[in-house]
Amino acid sequence: MDEGSQQYPYPSHVNTGSFLSIKLSGKPNYMQWQEQMLCLVDSHDMLGFIDGTLKKPKENNASKTKANMPAFAAKYREWKRSDTLVKGWIFGSLSEDVMGTVVGLQTARDVWNKLKVNYRTLPVSASIVAKSTKDVEEYMPLYRAIQVGDWETTLDFFNNKKSALTDKLNVYGHRAIHIAIGNPENTSFLEKLLEKITPELLPTLVNDRKQNAMHYAAGLDNYVAAKMLVAKNPVLLFMVSKNKHLPIQQAVHHSHKTTFRYLLEMCKHYIQFSEKEGCHSPFKGEKGVRLLNDTILAGFLDDAYNLLQDYPELARTTVANLKVPLWCIANKRDAYPSAKQYNFYQRFVYSYVPTEKRLNHANKNADIENQETHRANPVTKCTKSYAYSVMKRLLSNFGKLHYYMLSAVPHIKCLQKDKVEHNTTLMILKFITQEVCTSNCNHFEHCYEAFITALKNDTPEVIKQITTTFPHSVWYRTIDGYTLPQVSIMNRCENIYNFFVHEVTHNKCFHTLIVDQDENNLLHLAGQLAPTHKLNMVTGAALQMQMELQWFQDVGKLVRPKEREAVNKNKETPLMVFRREHKYLRKEGEVWLKKTADSYTITAALIITIVFAAAITVPGGNKEDTGYPTFATKLGFKISIVSDAISLFTSTTALLLFLSILTAHYAEEDFLYKLPKRLILGLVMLFMSVTTMLIAFSATLYIMLGQDKSWILIIIATITCLPIASFMTLQLPLLVDLISSTYGRGIFGKRSDLRIA
Repeated sequence: MDEGSQQYPYPSHVNTGSFLSIKLSGKPNYMQWQEQMLCLVDSHDMLGFIDGTLKKPKENNASKTKANMPAFAAKYREWKRSDTLVKGWIFGSLSEDVMGTVVGLQTARDVWNKLKVNYRTLPVSASIVAKSTKDVEEYMPLYRAIQVGDWETTLDFFNNKKSALTDKLNVYGHRAIHIAIGNPENTSFLEKLLEKITPELLPTLVNDRKQNAMHYAAGLDNYVAAKMLVAKNPVLLFMVSKNKHLPIQQAVHHSHKTTFRYLLEMCKHYIQFSEKEGCHSPFKGEKGVRLLNDTILAGFLDDAYNLLQDYPELARTTVANLKVPLWCIANKRDAYPSAKQYNFYQRFVYSYVPTEKRLNHANKNADIENQETHRANPVTKCTKSYAYSVMKRLLSNFGKLHYYMLSAVPHIKCLQKDKVEHNTTLMILKFITQEVCTSNCNHFEHCYEAFITALKNDTPEVIKQITTTFPHSVWYRTIDGYTLPQVSIMNRCENIYNFFVHEVTHNKCFHTLIVDQDENNLLHLAGQLAPTHKLNMVTGAALQMQMELQWFQDVGKLVRPKEREAVNKNKETPLMVFRREHKYLRKEGEVWLKKTADSYTITAALIITIVFAAAITVPGGNKEDTGYPTFATKLGFKISIVSDAISLFTSTTALLLFLSILTAHYAEEDFLYKLPKRLILGLVMLFMSVTTMLIAFSATLYIMLGQDKSWILIIIATITCLPIASFMTLQLPLLVDLISSTYGRGIFGKRSDLRIA
C-alpha cells in the first residue's frame, strides 16, 4: 500500500484494562510490561506506530499545493490521532517516576525507544548465569514440590538440606516462603511451612528486590497469607523493599482492596513496631503522603477519608517529586457528579435517593429527639408529643424499609453507589482544602496543580471548593498564560464555563477583558475549532457545527459589544477566525446533512407512491347501483381511509422539508436553527407517515380477511407494531439528539446541582 492511500487504525473504544495489568516501575518488570504492551498494540494493528512502519506523512512540494493541502492536513490529523492514542496507552501503564523520564517526547515511537534504552535489562555475565543456573537446577525438585503443595517431599528436602529453608530457589531470589505464598490455595502448606520458620528469621527472608513475605502476599492479594504472617511477626508490616515501599503500599498500588484494608487495620493496631530499628511508619512523611495518594488514585475513597480523619497532617504535607493529596483528589474526575451524564429520570432519582450515612444520621437525630422529649416529660409517655414522636419514628423506619426495597433495583442501586462515592469525594476535597487553609504551608504549592488539573478535566466542584477557600486562586494561569474562562472556552469545558458565568461574581468583568499573547479575546478563542475529543462527543458533523455556533453565540453575549469586532495580531475579527477555523467542518456538515436528507427523500417518495395508489383503490369495491363503497359503514374502512390520507399528507410534507435541506445555502448560521429544525420536522412527519401507512394497511387487511374474528385483529396489530418499533429504535436516537441540541437545555443553561447528602 502506498503512503498516499494508507489508512490509520483508531480503536477508540478499547478496554485497555483487560490488557494492562502491570505498570512499568523500573528495570525489574520491563520485560513483562513490554510483552503486555506489544499484545495490546499488535492486537489492534497499531504496531507500526512503535516499530516505525507507520510513519508520519511527509510534506512535499505536491502536498503544499492549494488543491492537495486539505487532503494532506486530513491525513496528518489521522496519523497524529492514532499515534497519540498509542502514546496514551503507554503513558497509562507507567508509574509516576517512569513517566517523568518521557515527558515532552512527541511520538509513540520516541517514547517506546526511550523506555527501551532506560529500562531494558542487559544480559548478565556468563559466570553469574552459570552459578544461578546451577542453584536453580539443584532446587528444582523443591521448587516444584512447593508449587503443587507436596509437603512430604518438601519436608524430606528440608531434612536432607537444612539451608534449603532459607536459600534462594530461583534467579529472582525467591525463598521457599515466597513460592508458597504464590499459590493462594496452599493455605495448609503455608501454615506448616511457617511453623518451621521462627518469627526472628522471617524478616530476613527477602528476595533480590528486598521484598519480604508480607510484600509478596500484598502484591499477590493473598489475604489469608497476610493474616498468617501478621500473626507470626507483625514487624513485617513496617519493613521496606528495595524501592522503599511498605507492604501496604504494595497492596494499594495493585488495587487489592481486601488485603489493603486488612493491612491498614493491622498497621494501626501494631503501629508501635514502626519505631523499631529498620522499620518505617506508613502514616508519616513521604510514606504517609504516598499511601494517601495511592489510596485516592486506587479509588478507595472511604479509606482515604478515614486516613485523613486519623492523620490530618497528611493533607498539608509536601514531599519533593511527589504530588500533593489535593492534586490526587482533583484528578479523580470520574468521582465527581459533573462527570456523569445522567438523563432527567436518573437526575431525579439521584437527587432523592438516600445514602446509608444519611439514613443513620436521620435515625440518630430521631433517637436524640425522643430522648429529649422523655427527659422533658418523664411521666407523660402517652401524651400527644410522645405519640407524635412514635409516629415519626415509624414513618422513618417505613421510609428506610421502602428505600431498601427500592435499592434492590439494579439501576437505583448503581445511582446510590455513585452518590455515596460523590459524597465521599467532596468530603475529602473539602477536608484537604480546609487543612491546607488553616496551616502555615505554601498554599500555592498545594492548589496550583490541582486547580489547573480541574480546569482541564472540566471539574467545577474542585474549582468551586478551591476558589471558595482561596479566593485569589481564581486568577491562576496555566503555563501558557491562559486564565479560567480562556481555558474553559478553548477546551469547550461547559461545566467550568457555566461555573464562571453563574458562580464567579468578584471582578468577573476583568476576566472578560483579558487577551492572550496573540491579542485574542474570549470571542476569538470561541471562534477556534474545538479539540477533536470534544467534537467526537457529538453525533454528526452538522450537530458539531451547531455546537460550535452555540459556543460562539453564547460567548458573544458575555463580552462587550466592541470586543465582537476587535482584531488580533493577524488583523482578524472573531467572526473571521470562526469562518477560517470551521471551513472544513462546515463542508463536512453540509455533506452529512445532504446524505441524510437524500436518504429520507427516497423513503418519503416511496411512501407517497404507495399511499396515493391505495387512496384511489377502494377496499371491497363499490356498489353497482349507488357507486358507494361496499364497506363504507365499517369502522375499519373509516380508519383505513383517514390513516391513508394522513400518511399521504405527512409524507408529502416530509418530502418538501428534505428537499429544502438539499437546496439550502449552507451558511454558517444556518446550522444553528434553520437546518436542524427542518430535519427535525421532516423526521417527525416521516415517522407519522410510516405509522399511519401501516395502520391503513392493517385496517384494510382486517376488512378483507378478518370477518369479525378478533384473533386475526390481534395478529395483524402485533405484526404492525414490528416495523413501527424498528423505525423508532433506529431513528429515534437521531431525532432525540437533534431536539436536545436545538431546543433542549443546552450546554450553557445553569445546571441544577445534583443533591448530595
